[in-house]
Amino acid sequence: MKATLLAAACLAAALPLSAGTLDMDSYLEQVRQGNEQLRSDKALDAAYALQAKQPLTAFSPQLSAQVSHDNDESMPVLPDFSPSSTRSTQWGASLSQFYGTGTNVSLGYAGDYTQLGFPAALSAQLGPLPATYGEQLTLTVSQSLWRNFMASSVQADLALAQASSEGQRAGNRYAAQALLFQARQAFIQLSTVRQVATIQQESLERNQKILEWTKAKFADNLADKVDVLQVQAALQEVALGLSQSREDEAKDRAVFNALRGLSPSAAVDDLAPLAAPAALPDPVPGRQDLLAAQAALRASDAIVQQVTESFTPDLSVFASFGVNQREGSAGSAFDDSLTGDHKTTMVGLKLTANLDLPLYRQVLAGAKGAKGSGEAQVAGKQREIDKDWEQLRQGWSGMQERLVLAQQLESLQKEKADREKVRYQDGRTTNFQVLRFEDDYNLSRVQTLQLTALANVLAATARFYNAEDQPW
Repeated sequence: MKATLLAAACLAAALPLSAGTLDMDSYLEQVRQGNEQLRSDKALDAAYALQAKQPLTAFSPQLSAQVSHDNDESMPVLPDFSPSSTRSTQWGASLSQFYGTGTNVSLGYAGDYTQLGFPAALSAQLGPLPATYGEQLTLTVSQSLWRNFMASSVQADLALAQASSEGQRAGNRYAAQALLFQARQAFIQLSTVRQVATIQQESLERNQKILEWTKAKFADNLADKVDVLQVQAALQEVALGLSQSREDEAKDRAVFNALRGLSPSAAVDDLAPLAAPAALPDPVPGRQDLLAAQAALRASDAIVQQVTESFTPDLSVFASFGVNQREGSAGSAFDDSLTGDHKTTMVGLKLTANLDLPLYRQVLAGAKGAKGSGEAQVAGKQREIDKDWEQLRQGWSGMQERLVLAQQLESLQKEKADREKVRYQDGRTTNFQVLRFEDDYNLSRVQTLQLTALANVLAATARFYNAEDQPW
């Protein structure tokens, strides 16, 4: 049976396409270029890919800067000896970098311009005091020893972002591939209904000739009225089928055009005839809905890690070294600060711990429950895929048997019609019988076309399961 199908496919492939004939691959490319939903899905795919990079900003250099002005005229502690007002402008900037070892390094600069105001009696004794400039450079290093050691918290955030991104991209791609599968079906349906309508039109014309011949016989008293009624009924039946096919063609054309972003009533070129595929492809891993479920499971793993990290005590060691100077000139204060005559050093150990252990256990249990749900979803999705492929194989096997029988019947009907033409030329049969045998042959052709369309739909389904059609 497979050899018969393969021979039919090869014969169809060998036939050249006429100018203006649209084949399946060309139509799918039109869908990729013209379908608004696919363009939207493509943009979403790029956006989801970029979202996964957001946690990497933790490793990005960070710059902060500020400037402020302060005017303090609050009541002094010692009215006769303390400044009665303080006016100052502060500015500063820092550049910090977090590393994958859990180490944070920060280089800071701070400066200020300060003017002190004293009571009149004290100012008269001390004289006017000049404004001063203060400059300070500081290097600070901190190292996490427990939480976020080796950037474990950031890595959990990154794993969650990547898994979420991959899941969203897989789900988005699955929907896009489903749209291409719909496009394949639209091509198959429109191509088939057009060919069926052509055969029905031929049959209609043939039955019209049969009716005219039968009416002539009835007029010569060589046929009964029931014969005329029988032919009229057959003619009406063919006309009814042709009318349905024309209606189906209009509907299928609207879907066909909408998928490629054109007006539903846009003209459609001749479509390449379909040939039955030789065989179904073997299943391959990579079905996008399964990948989405697997990504969701990885996201659940990352959430468990995030919860664990958030409740892990923060123990870190830090050290800071700075040089500073205060003088009446900003330039002199900065230059003299670099000499290191006025140093500031600090080392320390910091511990922060969340002591709400019952809350930790509850949150962790919830995260692990989500992980268990994800594992069940992956297992259920895999069973669904196995079921889909088994049903597809069963449908393919039954279709092959019916297609072979239909092809054999078509060959028999063709031979019968050809032999009846020879008999007619020899005067051994009637024109009515020749036309009726031609009609039987065309009906068998319609059956073969419909089964060929089913074979192509089943093959397109397999392509969809195997994620063979790339949407962009």
